Amino acid sequence: MDANSVTAICATVIAVASLVVSIAEARASRRHNYQSVRPLLSLDCLRSNGGLAGIRLRNAGLGPAIIRATALHLDGEEVGPWEKQTLDPLRGTFAVWPSFASLRQGKPIPVGQELMIFAVEDYRPARDAEFWSAVTQRIRIHVQYESIYGNEQREAWFEGSPSHKIEIPWQGRAGGGSSIE
Repeated sequence: MDANSVTAICATVIAVASLVVSIAEARASRRHNYQSVRPLLSLDCLRSNGGLAGIRLRNAGLGPAIIRATALHLDGEEVGPWEKQTLDPLRGTFAVWPSFASLRQGKPIPVGQELMIFAVEDYRPARDAEFWSAVTQRIRIHVQYESIYGNEQREAWFEGSPSHKIEIPWQGRAGGGSSIE
């Protein structure tokens, strides 16, 4: 084997190695781009006497969340999506008509946004006891969402107040059940 053949083989090996490194770098860059816009929705309950009380949705992630589907569960039964026509019958049962924010398919939740999706403005313990009982014990919410890339399905659950222990069999959920303590 002469010097030209060795040079050609070395050049080919270096070119193939460069191609492999470039492909690995492109994959890592793509993975980083997906991670850098990953949303993280959380649902919790909030209450202050004489102030706001209800269910809050927050996007604590790095990118906007796009709502894909929602489900309201009342007393363990699925009622429908988190929209006006589903919530109005429930809203009419309380002493004060609670405000709500619809979570329609395709709605974006920007980074850092906090949204009261079900709330009373001027919470009074005696007057709004039934509302607070519904928020902490009867209402469960399931939200499916994705990032702007649309490449992964993520979920957020609201399961009431941690101060109440409730067993509800969620269909299609890993583990077959949910416990709130």
